Amino acid sequence: MTLFRLFGPACLIASLAAGAAEPAPSAPAKTVDILDPLTCRWTFGNHEPLSMYRRAGRSTTGGAEGGALWLEDWHHWFDSEACPTLMQELELNFCHCRFYKGMGWNYESRDFPNVKRFVENAHRHGVRVLAYVQFSTLYYEMMLDEIPDLADWAALDENGERGCWNGVYYRWLPCINAPGFEPYLEKVIRIALAEGGFDGVMLDNAFVKPCYCPRCRALFREHLAKVPEPERRFGLPSVAHVEPPPPRRQAYGEIQDPVEQQWILFRSERLSALFHRLYAFTKGCKPSAVFSANICNIRRANMAEEAALNMPDLGDCFDLYVSQSGNAPGLAGGYIVNRVRELKLARALHTPILALCDNDGGDSDEARYFLPLVEDVVFGGIPTDRTVIKPSKDNVSPELLAFRRPLLQRFNEAVRICRDALAAPAFAPVRVLYSKESILFSERAHAAILGAEEILLRNRLPYELLPTAADCPPAIPDDGGVVLVCDQRCLSEKEIEALVQYARRGGRLIVTGASGAHDEWYRQRRDNPLAAGLAPCSNAIFREAVDDVPVKAAGWTIKVGAPADGGRKLLDDLAARWSSPVRIDAPATVFAEMRRDADFFYVHLLNYAREPVAKPVRLTLNGKTDARGPVSFAVPLENSSWTTLAAKGSASDALTFELPAFRDYLAVKIALSGSRR
Repeated sequence: MTLFRLFGPACLIASLAAGAAEPAPSAPAKTVDILDPLTCRWTFGNHEPLSMYRRAGRSTTGGAEGGALWLEDWHHWFDSEACPTLMQELELNFCHCRFYKGMGWNYESRDFPNVKRFVENAHRHGVRVLAYVQFSTLYYEMMLDEIPDLADWAALDENGERGCWNGVYYRWLPCINAPGFEPYLEKVIRIALAEGGFDGVMLDNAFVKPCYCPRCRALFREHLAKVPEPERRFGLPSVAHVEPPPPRRQAYGEIQDPVEQQWILFRSERLSALFHRLYAFTKGCKPSAVFSANICNIRRANMAEEAALNMPDLGDCFDLYVSQSGNAPGLAGGYIVNRVRELKLARALHTPILALCDNDGGDSDEARYFLPLVEDVVFGGIPTDRTVIKPSKDNVSPELLAFRRPLLQRFNEAVRICRDALAAPAFAPVRVLYSKESILFSERAHAAILGAEEILLRNRLPYELLPTAADCPPAIPDDGGVVLVCDQRCLSEKEIEALVQYARRGGRLIVTGASGAHDEWYRQRRDNPLAAGLAPCSNAIFREAVDDVPVKAAGWTIKVGAPADGGRKLLDDLAARWSSPVRIDAPATVFAEMRRDADFFYVHLLNYAREPVAKPVRLTLNGKTDARGPVSFAVPLENSSWTTLAAKGSASDALTFELPAFRDYLAVKIALSGSRR
């Protein structure tokens, strides 16, 4: 649950550094009913205007050549009824399409009649449409005709030069603190909802790079001036002459410079507050509207410093996250690349997610096509098929359509077969503490969480993330689970007290590394109060060694390697304090998600290798749980319905089942004691 929703606005505001921009009042309830991953099927409308392709000239979105002479015909096909007719035929029912690219509404409104025609056609065929609104680009070559003082809206880098999106010289980055920027976004949002008939809004590239314009420098000094005891905090009697720190040349690391910490908080809190206001504005225009944003890979390292995105504060800013990344699921150089971490964080923040992995699913690889779709429905994301947006001189590739149409039908049938198993609540008694301040200021803390997750995923242990913040300690249920605190270096006294009290009530804790050794500002304590508080608790384990798991990449793509010792230390710690109701013996490339309702315990197995599982997969039921069977399985992508499975041998305390061979996905259903079905 998000920090805002857990503790309310008073707690969230208290958690912000002194001098931060306060968020707007709590927005209306989220629009989530139409974003059910089991019924929502996402595709793309043509979300780039023709002028974007023409100005770029080169190969750009979708691999289309910007100067291609057939692009006009392609756009006309999209706007016709033929496009949403095809979407409906493929059971694709949600998309976003072009509306505002950042070229100025006076210019882009010329395309508005065509856009409205697409929306009307889509609605006739049961397809909902979000308006694409560019957040981080000002195309000044066109927009200056409408906004003569546009240069005042542009962000400046540390050298006083205008920043450009991704280095493209004709796309200025905006300063979100410019007085005209927010009202202009509100203007285009209002037009989209009131006149365009859209079902919501999708902000693209919803992040900001550091801006060093005079306005931002002055606002930052105002922020610093409200921090009490500046000499104690910064070693400065006055902050009147402080300048914002330059961008880190070596990204992330351990951020202990107090001014740099405040610069990160100042920027991220102002962006979060802006998103809160835009969310409320959108709902004011149309209460049922979906407000979403592409905030890139939501689990990448150093998001707050680089992009002003502080995920724990964004849970109540959006109805839907669009998390665009390079995490196309599968094996890559020995790494098991996946989007499970993104999907887990979105679930912890109670926000549906469209986890785009910049992967068309493979034009001729069935396993590669299925894996992202199944990963979504199993772990809670919205399945996405890009067939309709794939640029083609034939409008839509006949070969691609012929290949994917039957696969998409098989996928939808598989979801229908396993619907109850996929709809059941997640079972995740292992909770990994996700400390806001630790993630903000410590690369080691971030890597420790990635490493712990890798051990859990490779060993098919059910976990979820447990968000916490300095002034909003976690509320941990006493349900027999276990909490992992993995080298979370920046914990407040309130957070430590909550963890200690949980352990003293009998809660199980495993703590590693320097957790508790520093306060929320990464200042070293004389003694570690977490270690001292847990010392008399026999149900808690505290070890200084951090699990050795190599992290090769934690940016656009996340690649975490095999644990040096197989994760043995953490696995032994877990076994000493907790046991899973189900043990699964399988290759490391098979991940699991567990779910449970009143009658059944479900296990979903995904194979990240693009070949059938070679050795038998065994499932053993813990004799101390109420998951006793009978047991049945389904391999729904291979046209298998539920089939009862016999146990191998018998035992008084445990039952073992050998699962059939499968390539992509296998589901298991275990009846609970006293099940009514």
